[in-house]
Amino acid sequence: MEMERRPQITPWSAARLGTIFMDYAHEATPSRLAEARLARQCLSKFWLSAPIDALELLYGSAVGDSYRRMIGTELASQPLLRDEEVWRDHLSERLSGGFDRPEMANIVLAVMPYFRRGKMKVRNCEQNLPSWLLEDYASLFEPELLPRLRQPSPLERRALAPAGAVRAAGVEPEAPPPLPQLSSFTGAQALQLTGSEEFLTRLNGLVNLFEIDPEDGAIRQELGSFRRQLGQIWLDTPEERLQPLFESSFGDLYRKFLRSGYAATPLGEEDRQLRSQLAQYVRNMTRPKATQVVLAVLPFYPPGKIGFAGGEQFMPQWLLGALPSLYVKS
Repeated sequence: MEMERRPQITPWSAARLGTIFMDYAHEATPSRLAEARLARQCLSKFWLSAPIDALELLYGSAVGDSYRRMIGTELASQPLLRDEEVWRDHLSERLSGGFDRPEMANIVLAVMPYFRRGKMKVRNCEQNLPSWLLEDYASLFEPELLPRLRQPSPLERRALAPAGAVRAAGVEPEAPPPLPQLSSFTGAQALQLTGSEEFLTRLNGLVNLFEIDPEDGAIRQELGSFRRQLGQIWLDTPEERLQPLFESSFGDLYRKFLRSGYAATPLGEEDRQLRSQLAQYVRNMTRPKATQVVLAVLPFYPPGKIGFAGGEQFMPQWLLGALPSLYVKS
């Protein structure tokens, strides 16, 4: 590596790029198209220089939000300028050498925005692309894969499976793993929030704003905090209070949160770890507080991405009957 004597420093922000793409999607004037082209180039160069072991984390951050907002526009349908064609072709040549090199995900992220929908093809994409990028790639270039990609994976289907098979083999079930703390407001403090007008009003407002503009990074970030708090509330709710709370105005808002589509947004690393811990706990639905954990983990899974593999027999009827409608807008 050679250091430049006079480094070129150009300040930019993910929020500004997101605004540029949002403005372009709203009205594709020549000036907004020019801005969008420059913003696309900025993001493309960013992915090429990003650390390969931080790509997933960055893709779930505000930078990734701006990127997804960009590929959701019709920018790629515009004819490329000559310099953009050269850039795209150079990156494409790097991909043609195979996917056995660690920087291939960087290059895919950098080149995707320069191809029209359906005009880019990654060989054996399900093996060659990281799982966190695969669905966005497929939605642009191989939409026929989406129904299969959105099916629960074997791991996710097992996550909520009962431990009956273990018992049938004569093996004693292992001690339940510890439950994570999802929020700083726990116990009685968490339960008090279910009757807090300020808490409920703010959450309801954020859900409404998300449904209007699901790409707003600030709204998504704040909703992430509320998701963890919702989970903590369910974890701290006594068994006898679960159904009344589920059927209360708080439960109505919980279901509205699920139906908003927020659960389908990519998770950050911390939330993925929390989801994994919760899912591991309810692999055995006979464990204490299993129903509370199910209610806590549902907002961390997109619709259709979680299965119970027989664990339904251990659920209370009031929850089992509600499951089919939890993600469906009324």
